Parts: sequence; structure tokens; C-alpha cells
Amino acid sequence: MKDKTDRLTELEDKLAIKKNRGHQLFWIKFNPGAEFDYDIKDATEDVHWMIYEIKRLREENNHYKEFMESYKDQIKKELE
Repeated sequence: MKDKTDRLTELEDKLAIKKNRGHQLFWIKFNPGAEFDYDIKDATEDVHWMIYEIKRLREENNHYKEFMESYKDQIKKELE
């Protein structure tokens, strides 16, 4: 099983390759009122934002874990 960080890095690498090759990433949504029955929208910015948010939330989560560990250690010392 791959690590979550590896999957995120792999996604970033794939996006970089797509950009270098001139390919784009799109959202495609069925819409019977559209000219060809689908709405097509560039998804590159959205995916980059999601990657940024995932990294930010992971960092925030690590800070909370560190805080809880130090708080737990402090309480253990006070109870001894």
C-alpha cells in the first residue's frame, strides 16, 4: 500500500508532465442544454488548490498531534 504523501507527490508529478506536454485537465459534466450535451471546464487550477489544501491540512494536523502529545506528557508529569 502506498503512502498518502507518495500519492500526492505522484499527482503533482503527473500534473507537471501534463503541463510540459501541453495537455490540460478538465471537468466534464453532463448538461442536456449544452451544445454537445456536456459542460467542459478547465480543472487545473482546482486540482492545484486541492493539493495545496491537502498539504496545509496535513501540516495543521501534525501541529495538533504534536500539541496533544506535549499536553499528554505534561498531564502525566503533573499526575506523578
